Parts: sequence; structure tokens; C-alpha cells
Amino acid sequence: MTVRKYEEKDLTAMIQIWNEVVEDGIAFPQEELLTPESGKAFFAGQTLSCVAEEDGKIY
Repeated sequence: MTVRKYEEKDLTAMIQIWNEVVEDGIAFPQEELLTPESGKAFFAGQTLSCVAEEDGKIY
């Protein structure tokens, strides 16, 4: 498994993972799901956003 800085091609998987966590309602008080547009802005606005990747899949 490799941990690396995210690239724009990772955004769909990142948003899907984030939204699953939000929908579970346990880890964050956030209720609104990310859209492709808001997700791109959200992750770009962080000091550092990384992904864990193995065999082409983002975790």
C-alpha cells in the first residue's frame, strides 16, 4: 500500500469515502454530503490531503 498526496483523479473515490463516513453519522457532525464541486474545493483547502492506494484502489 502506498500513501501519497492526492491527485485530481482520486477525487471521486475520496468524495465517496467521505460521504460514507458522513452518512454513518458517527465521526463528524457534518450532515451535508460533498458534491464533485464542493469535494474538490474541500480537499484542495486542506493543508495536506493524502490517499492510501493499493492495486489502483483508493482507501
